[in-house]
Amino acid sequence: MATTKNIQSVERAFAILESFQQSDDGERSVKEISEALGLNKSTAFGLINTLTDLGYLQQNEKNQKYYLGLKLLNFSNIIKVQNRIIRIVHPYLEQVSRKYGETAHCAVKRNDAVVYVDKVESTGSITINTHIGTQNYMHCSGVGKCILAYLPAEEQERILSGPLVTKTFNTITNSEQLREEIRKVREQGYATDNEEDSLGLSCVAIPVFSAPGKVVCAISISGMTPRIQLALKGNLLQDLKMAADSIYASMSNMSNI
Repeated sequence: MATTKNIQSVERAFAILESFQQSDDGERSVKEISEALGLNKSTAFGLINTLTDLGYLQQNEKNQKYYLGLKLLNFSNIIKVQNRIIRIVHPYLEQVSRKYGETAHCAVKRNDAVVYVDKVESTGSITINTHIGTQNYMHCSGVGKCILAYLPAEEQERILSGPLVTKTFNTITNSEQLREEIRKVREQGYATDNEEDSLGLSCVAIPVFSAPGKVVCAISISGMTPRIQLALKGNLLQDLKMAADSIYASMSNMSNI
């Protein structure tokens, strides 16, 4: 079979858009973009100018920096409507989030990480700094552990043996300890993040299966540690498991998931 060569200008344009995920305030200058991606400044400017003309970037006239354009929201809305996982999962996230007043997430695997594909915000004053489309490590997030626990052995071992980034002093960075943690996830049927990603915040996550042994995504409830611990003493686990079972029932008839 013949192979095709990637078009470099397209790769660079998407690299520019993706680079804004690493921006603290959502804005980047031509210089910052060119240096981050190793591009000639004039090449970067040409690509940025084209993306701006097309509406995928906008420029802040006060500081001349660029930020993601509103046109990208069109794709976000279309994906949200068309993506079957999100359409099925979202009502259950709303239901559990509303009951406990905490933030609910849905995440899927992307390469060796997890990416948040849906989120329902807490009804309280505490907000969690996660955004739809952003990635997180598997080893320090509840949703990540749920997915990691059911990966094929070779893939799982590669992640467990690799460098494990420390997010807080509670992050499990010892491979053997993490293997034991993953074993518990499979045994218990759920995972926890005990301030391993952010101090003061904890979460409980449940894997969602599309077929026996095949995890298609994971759902979780996150919030201030004392509130999550209190919810765990109540019916939080049962409610998450019921939601996961209902999602599985809906997905079991979908052949392409």
